[in-house]
Amino acid sequence: MKNKGWIIAMIIFWIILIIFLIAFLSYVILNNTNIPIGIYNTSNNSEIICNENYDLEFINNIEILVSAGKLKIEENTDDKKVKVLVYGDQNRQIDVSVDNGKLKIDNTKSKRVVFSFNNHIDEITVYLPRNYNKEINVKSDYGNVDMIDLENATINIEESCGDINLGKVKNLQIDSDYGSIDVDTVLNKLDIEIDCGDLKIKNIELKENSKIKNDLGDVKIGNTNDIYIDANVDLGEYKINKNNRYAESTLKIDVNCGDIKVEN
Repeated sequence: MKNKGWIIAMIIFWIILIIFLIAFLSYVILNNTNIPIGIYNTSNNSEIICNENYDLEFINNIEILVSAGKLKIEENTDDKKVKVLVYGDQNRQIDVSVDNGKLKIDNTKSKRVVFSFNNHIDEITVYLPRNYNKEINVKSDYGNVDMIDLENATINIEESCGDINLGKVKNLQIDSDYGSIDVDTVLNKLDIEIDCGDLKIKNIELKENSKIKNDLGDVKIGNTNDIYIDANVDLGEYKINKNNRYAESTLKIDVNCGDIKVEN
């Protein structure tokens, strides 16, 4: 019986994978998009191609567009400044500007690689004070995203391929095609959609209705406040230690293939 279930699970997995690959290739062909496929060198042999400071009082929003690069948000001890530091190849192009209160960091204009070896990717680091309380919007084609605790900020991430590691945030929205997601704490609201990858959140203290959808991968949550968890699994198991159907806030979790575990 277990062998039969395993066979069914593998069949579903390969069907989902094939559908995903067909959809991805169709998107690339129809939109004439070059994709960054190849062997990437993430060593620190690159040079500084951007080192700028901006006054925080004039910034209401941060937008970061990445074709291929590692993105890190780290602490700036100067609570009045935002610093942008980028390592990369001098031949690569990175645009950083402030316009109408938006700090925009864009490396998507650099030449994209269809297939090659030993490609260098940019290393983008944004230094922010921990009390930053505005939006950060990230769109990344390839590369990991790492952020410190920003418990007053709203984080929106669209990730095609790469892992996401976040500290404490107020509001969180993620749309991930492929990669694992690890979050310390969400304090108000979350909306997470994953095509393929595991999701782990240590703590949630939701004050608004929220949702998680994962097509292929596990969802694991640690501590929660008093919420109702509406869980649904098509292929897999779920375990929730505490659940209050009459709570003011609801977390809806849908998983197509994978397990749900809430250890509250």
